[in-house]
Amino acid sequence: MNPAFQSSVVLRTIARRYRASQVGRTGAATGDFVVDYRELIKSAQATDGEALETARKDLRDAHRVSGGLLVLETHSRDTSLFLRVRLALEGGESWLFGAIGESSPTQERALLAKVFTIAADHCVPEAWAERWRGYCEDLATRCEKGGPITPFDRGDLSGNAELLQILERLLGWSGESMVRFASCVVCGDSKRLEQLQPKLESCLAQLHGVAQMTFEDIGLLEKPRSVLVHGPMLLKLPRGELNLGLLRGPVALSEIDIDAAEIIIDPTVRVLTVENETTFLELTKLGSGTLLIHTSFPGRAVRALLAKLPTDLECWHFGDTDPAGYDILRSLRAATGRAIGALHMRFRSDEQGLELGNQDVRTLTRLIGDPLLHDVQQDLLAMQSAGNKGAFEQESLGLPALDWPFYG
Repeated sequence: MNPAFQSSVVLRTIARRYRASQVGRTGAATGDFVVDYRELIKSAQATDGEALETARKDLRDAHRVSGGLLVLETHSRDTSLFLRVRLALEGGESWLFGAIGESSPTQERALLAKVFTIAADHCVPEAWAERWRGYCEDLATRCEKGGPITPFDRGDLSGNAELLQILERLLGWSGESMVRFASCVVCGDSKRLEQLQPKLESCLAQLHGVAQMTFEDIGLLEKPRSVLVHGPMLLKLPRGELNLGLLRGPVALSEIDIDAAEIIIDPTVRVLTVENETTFLELTKLGSGTLLIHTSFPGRAVRALLAKLPTDLECWHFGDTDPAGYDILRSLRAATGRAIGALHMRFRSDEQGLELGNQDVRTLTRLIGDPLLHDVQQDLLAMQSAGNKGAFEQESLGLPALDWPFYG
């Protein structure tokens, strides 16, 4: 570090421009780094007065003491006319950043790469050892060459190390647990996994070689895998039978029990999935003989139950009629492959309806024309035309009647 240059605005400006350039980001260059003098002075906000004189002096001094590593190019007939500043390909970067007392981009890339090189030697479950080493070594190479390292952050060495450490521990996780319990075990903090969830899920997808993964895929759950059910259905289990038709209230069935059960149901029974729990509970009071299943976007337990039911059962879905509600209907049809009718899912105009937000508009645009929603296309178009959600909540239909379809 040269004390005379440590506070030099113009040299720090050259360093900033160098850092942002291709050679600064990647280390790859075919020649010297050249900066136009006028652009440099403008970037340094030193176009006149004392600031300009100081910048010119610093450039002259740097040219004089750098041993040819930083060259100030002037006009051939007038040396007071500065044209360009040239930083030598070999040794120029090291000299410049040393002069102003900063780590060079090459040093920073090497320090970043070291985080991943060290992690490559860490102990992970044997099944993951080879893939883990390759993953970390690839990231280290990307660091050195300035390639993308998302979801890691080039400016956060400690954060990257923490992310790698947690990722190692998740690779050894087995069984199903709630996310916050796992977070306490893995991080010593019940909320840390949730805070890092998007980054960790991205890492897991990269390690598995797939486009997308979630915590649920490795057994970390926000809530138990279960589904709320009410109605005439018999479950034959290894240790006995469970007749849900005898129960007045709903029951939560776990995915484990659904997988283990043989399901017996009368072929004339209707199946109705219901989006909102409040409406679901009102319908359970009726004892209508309909098999009621509470679901928003279908989780694994819901999908497991619907997969166990006979394929020829009459199935319907009753949901809100905002874009998200129709998207749930689309998701149910896509996930189950069943012919699921839309019950009372008609756009209900309301001048006081909530205006469509940006996300609503994007969802609605995606759904319009989707062949899975051919039967509600006119309702989607009506909502788009109205620019609001209308009277979209299920509860706005009022109290249900005893007999199917419960509302007029």
